[in-house]
Amino acid sequence: MMPKLSGFDIIGSLAILKFPEGTGQGRKKEAAKKILKEIKNVRAVLEKIEKIKGRLRTYRTKYLAGIKTKETTHRENGCLFKLNIDSCYFSPRLSNERLEISKEIKKNDNVLVMFAGVSPFSIAIAKLAKPKKVTSIELGRECCKYAEENVRLNKLNNVEILQGDVKRIVPKLAGKKIKFEKIIMSRPQLKDTFLHEAFLVAKKGAVVYYYGFGKELAEIIGEIEADAKKEKKKIQVLKAKKAGEIAPYKYRWRIDFKILN
Repeated sequence: MMPKLSGFDIIGSLAILKFPEGTGQGRKKEAAKKILKEIKNVRAVLEKIEKIKGRLRTYRTKYLAGIKTKETTHRENGCLFKLNIDSCYFSPRLSNERLEISKEIKKNDNVLVMFAGVSPFSIAIAKLAKPKKVTSIELGRECCKYAEENVRLNKLNNVEILQGDVKRIVPKLAGKKIKFEKIIMSRPQLKDTFLHEAFLVAKKGAVVYYYGFGKELAEIIGEIEADAKKEKKKIQVLKAKKAGEIAPYKYRWRIDFKILN
């Protein structure tokens, strides 16, 4: 019988397990060996030993079974994403989000992706929607190295990777009068909405895909509306949806809104 798990993700050839507090090492090893045996594409099993933290959204893992590696290549929606799971944030649970947003992008769009990680949103959009250009901003240096490699793996020529802080890079883009029709904000769990930066480079009529965290959707929409008012921007909410549960009674929400002026 499989020992009880409190969470289980597969990223490429890696299985990442979470166990209830107090689970013994023997039971953990038993679960890891069972997964290696039953799921053929899994080559290594790791235990997630801390929560996601910081602006880079990293967490540590501990080896349980299989080959000793934390690097893998994940395949999703016809795209390939190489990464190290201890140094680069990646959620396979956002696969449908990436596909759904890609379907919203038009061929003439100039697209901005903030907090891009190893660029799964950017690459899915570039490969599936074939827009004019995707600009991908990420703070983490190692994530950017993998992002550059992922652009090559997917044979793309319409993705630009920019390493650095959104708060520094976006004003520089604004200074060059670069504007975007679509902006994807797959944010970390931080108090700052970063909407000031989005408004700086959004064209009139641009659509923003904003991810927020909390118990109630109304709270997230309220934050967006308050920031829009500060920036003297008129917005129209086009769609709001629950995009996953991140803790008991705490959700990831996606709000799509249009900038009217």
